[in-house]
Amino acid sequence: MSTANPAAPVARPKTRRKQRRRHRGRRIALTASLTLIVAAAIFAATIYEVEQQIAAVPAVNLNRLLNTHTVSRVLDGSGHLLFELPPAGRIDVPLSMIPRDVQRALIATEDAGFYHQDGFSIESYIRAAWHDLLHHDEAQGGSTLTQQLAKIVYLTDAKTFQRKWNQLVISMEIARRYTHNQILDFYLNRVYYGAGATGIAQAAYVYFGVKPTEMKRLSLVQCALLAGLPQAPSLYDPLVDPKLAMIRRNEVLQRMERQGDLTYAQMQKAQATGLELHPGRSPEFPVAQVDESYRDVVLTEISQMHLTSALENGGLTITTALNPRLQQSTFAAVNNWRYYPTPLSTAHEEVQGAAVMIDPHTGGILALVGGKANTYSYLGFNYATQTQRSPGSAMKPLVAYGPAIQTGRWNASSAVEDGENNQLSFHGYTVSDWEPHWTDQGAVSIRWALAESWNAPAVWLLNEIGVDRGIAFADCAGIDLNHAADRNLTIALGNVIPGISPLQLADAYASFDNDGERMPAHAILRVTGPDGRVLYGGRERPVRVMSPSTARQMVALLENNVTNGIVAGAAAPGHEVAGKTGSVAYTNWSRTDSDLWVAAFTPNVVGAIWEGYPKTTLADSLPQWSSKYPPMMFSAIIRNGWPAHGGRFAVAPAVGPEYPTNFPLQSHSGTSTATGSQHTVWLNIGKTANPGPTQPPRPAAPPAPPAHGPGGGPPGHAPGGPPGHGPGGPPGHGHP
Repeated sequence: MSTANPAAPVARPKTRRKQRRRHRGRRIALTASLTLIVAAAIFAATIYEVEQQIAAVPAVNLNRLLNTHTVSRVLDGSGHLLFELPPAGRIDVPLSMIPRDVQRALIATEDAGFYHQDGFSIESYIRAAWHDLLHHDEAQGGSTLTQQLAKIVYLTDAKTFQRKWNQLVISMEIARRYTHNQILDFYLNRVYYGAGATGIAQAAYVYFGVKPTEMKRLSLVQCALLAGLPQAPSLYDPLVDPKLAMIRRNEVLQRMERQGDLTYAQMQKAQATGLELHPGRSPEFPVAQVDESYRDVVLTEISQMHLTSALENGGLTITTALNPRLQQSTFAAVNNWRYYPTPLSTAHEEVQGAAVMIDPHTGGILALVGGKANTYSYLGFNYATQTQRSPGSAMKPLVAYGPAIQTGRWNASSAVEDGENNQLSFHGYTVSDWEPHWTDQGAVSIRWALAESWNAPAVWLLNEIGVDRGIAFADCAGIDLNHAADRNLTIALGNVIPGISPLQLADAYASFDNDGERMPAHAILRVTGPDGRVLYGGRERPVRVMSPSTARQMVALLENNVTNGIVAGAAAPGHEVAGKTGSVAYTNWSRTDSDLWVAAFTPNVVGAIWEGYPKTTLADSLPQWSSKYPPMMFSAIIRNGWPAHGGRFAVAPAVGPEYPTNFPLQSHSGTSTATGSQHTVWLNIGKTANPGPTQPPRPAAPPAPPAHGPGGGPPGHAPGGPPGHGPGGPPGHGHP
């Protein structure tokens, strides 16, 4: 019997396989098509982006590399020429006059493949791009000497992808036009070496006293030092930080040894040698002596604006706030011995002084002198902007009285505690007034306390409002008190770490004179390039420090200090003047001062003056009770440098210091009622009250051991207690 086989679907599996192959082929073709389309789009976008980047590259004049004589013009506040700056003081010397050791050291340090590439290094670019990708920033370098030259001459210091692209394209153009030796010549004569020196000849003179015609005299260690500076000229400046400069120089010598420019023995010998510094006095800038300090501030601000490269190329117009008459008056006063106390017979050094005058309404620096003329050095230490000293009692309005009045709980006539014996204690910290005086049951008014600069009321008031409130007020005024050592009551007496400069103090007091707003101080108003393009147009924004009402009350109080208090020496005929002095005792027992201050102002000018020794010792300290001299200097500056009748304060005229005979102290709740009769006591600078009770004579303070040896640390830290603790007044801040 035959069995019928069922029909087997033999063709069906083959058909399905064919169908799958067709579908897979279609998908592959579709994917390939889409990939090609996307790739074409990306390629087109890349080409477009490259074209856009190329179009964004600024047109450059390569002949500009040959230009060595374009000056920059600096104008005063009225637009008149003040002085001219050569291109950062550059003096070009040919490559043949530059020692080979300088050339080898620079190439070994900055661009080892310099002679084997045409303007850029692929390896460096890949390394920089990888860093940027990993760290999500644009700050990694990758620049050859040619690219650095392109940035110096044609670009800004901004770290952006567009700038890097521009730098690459321009460097390739430079490499096509000039030889390697020409490029090296251009670089050495244009790069910045710090201390105001641009170009190798200027740097050799500033650091080693070597003139341009004597460049071959430079030793190996001097050449290595110079070659290491362009990477970070301010950081490695040997005149500022010799130790760090030594480390950098030795790194350069090590790289020279790796490149085969030195033997190992030569490297070791050079690394064991000192820096061999022999600095010249200053580069050749055509600037009058009276304007030297101000010029240095202008150069510093140019650097802060990242316009150093533009200045090196020259052709800038820099408009400043300087007032020539006020600058001349300030310079004359700072250099006049009449406005300084007579030195002690033990003095070895010359007492220094510095002064700053600013416009309170704009923040423009009208005048600035950073030290006596006979000690000036180009871009050297500027006592007006760089010194950090305790301001003494000049801090009282900024951390105690100003913020207290701002709370609305106190005014000029409010009572503050002074202690029955002019001494108060706060959890182990004791503060005394700088001389005994009468009180009304241990209380005085704010007006009288500030006029006579009593210490205890200021500390009591800061304790009432809280240290944090005082610090916040000072911070808004531009004085940073966030150091851990500043968070205590002694800041009311100016015991601040690390200290402040005259510029900071003037900037802070300007807020009183400008209805409570501070305009950050600055010298430069505007910078334009050779083509008239504005490179800087002023970016200062007002900072609200206090209410207008508080500011006007503080002006009335500070004007009373001049009219009836211990700042009487700042008075200037034809001007309304307000202000506050400050002085810092060297030690509790020395009966000498380390620093003298005044912050004073008229309706249109705010000034701060400091006097002291560069390095205070017991021998080089100031006679005690010399706080009258800075106010006298301010008075002379205003009398001779500012037109009389220069405006009026927007407050009622100051009245004499007054204090009630019987009233309760201001409570923590802010409620207080004054009872009993009041009488007014008019004070004079001789510390006597008339009419009123006779003040007892100033006592002889018993000697106490110093907190530190002479010069061994900040004054005011007595044994067994915080700064300011001790008999006869707080050490370090014992008197106004």
